[in-house]
Amino acid sequence: MLDSGAAVPRSYERRTAKMDLPECPQCKFQGAASVHWRAPRFLRCRECGTIFRDPFPGESELANYYREGWKEPEENVVETGSTDGVIARYLADSLTDTLALRSLSGMRILDFGAGRGAMTLELMKRGAKLVAVEPFGYKFLAELGISVYRDLAHLPDELTFDGIVSLETIEHLRDPGGVLAGLYKRLSPGGWLLITTPNAAGLPARLMGQHWREAVKPGHIVFFTPAALSKILEKNGFSQVQRPRWFIRYPRASPLRALLHFGLQKLAIDGGLRMVAYRRQTKLPTADLLAEQGGKRALPE
Repeated sequence: MLDSGAAVPRSYERRTAKMDLPECPQCKFQGAASVHWRAPRFLRCRECGTIFRDPFPGESELANYYREGWKEPEENVVETGSTDGVIARYLADSLTDTLALRSLSGMRILDFGAGRGAMTLELMKRGAKLVAVEPFGYKFLAELGISVYRDLAHLPDELTFDGIVSLETIEHLRDPGGVLAGLYKRLSPGGWLLITTPNAAGLPARLMGQHWREAVKPGHIVFFTPAALSKILEKNGFSQVQRPRWFIRYPRASPLRALLHFGLQKLAIDGGLRMVAYRRQTKLPTADLLAEQGGKRALPE
């Protein structure tokens, strides 16, 4: 036992200091973070580039925040989802073009973090077969006739999808990488993911800094640049990650603001980040490879 005048061993100081350092919610690296914004305080992980709130909120704190918002879902769109029918139509049109499809009819699609259901309903109108995941608004969505689950863990094990949409959701997640890994497992081979989130490298974020309107929202706890989001997608199995140039019209924007949005989107420095990624196709082994491995399995003709 050390007496009051004894020096504290350096190894103990190092261990104690490390325990006090924040852990990145994405890559779990502890210690390599710099201050990105001061009020509210966000740190930037030097390992993976994720920007995260500090102190990082707990599950119960976030749950209370969202439960309160869902008491009046139409009045609290920050907490319940700001995507409306007009934006959903633009996104669905753009997605169909990017996937080089004539339509989304018949596709099995998961809407993860469905909010008030604007995108879910839009895709259903186009003939897609939709399932939604929404932990706090599931009753609201069920009343709209949507098949909805509280979380991924409640989905039937055998249920997979041709595509997944996740609009303005990842910035709310305490474990973004873990969720992306779960979404990847739910995709059929060759399936696609559309993910949207605020752009931490966009001009609005650069100009406004800690006063950026996305940073001051209490439910926004992680942010990504295009490079950081691409990295996390690839780390969790996705391939062919791309950032398509979509021109989204915001219905409540004035003509001048709409023109500004168009210019920023054209330069890819707008406040929204939209990415499409894929699950790799499962490839059958070739006859030559089977011969090399001594395999005897018959290949389909």
